Amino acid sequence: MKDFLSKAALMAVLAFSANNANAQLNDILNKVTSKVSSATSGSGNSTLSTIGSIISSKLVPTSAQIVGTWAYREPAVMFTSGNALKSAASSVVSKQIETKLQGYLDKTGIKNGNMTITFEKDKSFYVLRNGKKIASGTYAVSKSDVTLTFKGKKTPSKLTPQLDNGTLVMVMDATKLKTFFENVGSNVSQLATVTSLLKSMDGMKVGIRMTKK
Repeated sequence: MKDFLSKAALMAVLAFSANNANAQLNDILNKVTSKVSSATSGSGNSTLSTIGSIISSKLVPTSAQIVGTWAYREPAVMFTSGNALKSAASSVVSKQIETKLQGYLDKTGIKNGNMTITFEKDKSFYVLRNGKKIASGTYAVSKSDVTLTFKGKKTPSKLTPQLDNGTLVMVMDATKLKTFFENVGSNVSQLATVTSLLKSMDGMKVGIRMTKK
């Protein structure tokens, strides 16, 4: 009986923590929406910096530039240049969302430096986590995307890459984030709720930020 009560209490605590995190993320998104409304109805000038949060065609790397080993650093949130957020969303807002996302990933063991992706010249790649291979496959680079086809997985991951000063960011539509992490061998069931919140923001893309080893 005591064991049953202990398990029930633990489940209640975990449920409360997840609901609280979702509420915090939803609050952040509401603030972003408010900033967009202010920007589009006001003078159009914004005191918020968008450096590092807007996808740029000038930062799309070539196939040769992504060859090598890249270490996971943190989640990444970026916005398409055609969205109203380009005049209102700042790197500060992006960072707030990234911090919340990392909170979810911490529970799956995905942390700064413990996961790497290696892109070979022959268009193959593999993923290591804590030094152990957890996924592999092939990749293809187009004009603006990198498509990862994972061995043994049905759904490829199509990512938008950005490369600047030794940092490689790969982002995708929020609805694809859970599948991506499942493809790299992580159980991220809680991301289903997160992505349902993030997909409400048109033009927002989420993914990972990596540095070259």
